[in-house]
Amino acid sequence: MPVRMSTANIITLSRLPLLLLVALLLYAPWAWALFTALFLLPILYLMDWFDGYVARHKNQVTDLGSVLDIALDRVVENVLWIVFAHQHKVPVWVPILFIVRSFVVDGLRSYALAARGRSAFGMMHSKWGRFLVAGRFMRGLYGLAKGLAFGALALASALSALGPPATEDWAWVFWAEPVLVYLSVALCVARGIPVLLDTRELLETPDLEKSE
Repeated sequence: MPVRMSTANIITLSRLPLLLLVALLLYAPWAWALFTALFLLPILYLMDWFDGYVARHKNQVTDLGSVLDIALDRVVENVLWIVFAHQHKVPVWVPILFIVRSFVVDGLRSYALAARGRSAFGMMHSKWGRFLVAGRFMRGLYGLAKGLAFGALALASALSALGPPATEDWAWVFWAEPVLVYLSVALCVARGIPVLLDTRELLETPDLEKSE
């Protein structure tokens, strides 16, 4: 039976061409193109919220939608880190760290779901794991940190294209940029470690729900 694409899934997939447009604009030498990319970045992130809203509002929450949502989140995040690393705006180890973390964490989550019937957030059973990984506050902070980091990197590029006096008047952007990048890195690591620890304990502990 063919899988019908819902409105929410179409919104999710439409983030991909928008992401490619943003990436293309970030390579442009003109300030107007870089400011356009900066304008499109929050739209790219708001679409992630909007597809979830539509799915819940229209009762279109499906397993396919969940997979597509996570996959597009990873694609958006990793492509942007790679673009900025290629432009020497961030060290190359930053996208490597995010890519490795996403593969390892998503792989462990897939195993927990397939072998133990635990969801991505349901597998977190430690206090710190639930707070850092499953908690709404930390999920929101992590997303905000990455969004602000990408915004600061794009804004710094646009200001550099304008040259002085823009770079002098907005000098704070250039020191805020690395702070936001390394905050995102710190949160990436902090939220990845509990997944490793909780998965290890999950493998060592009998699944009481399945044995009943």
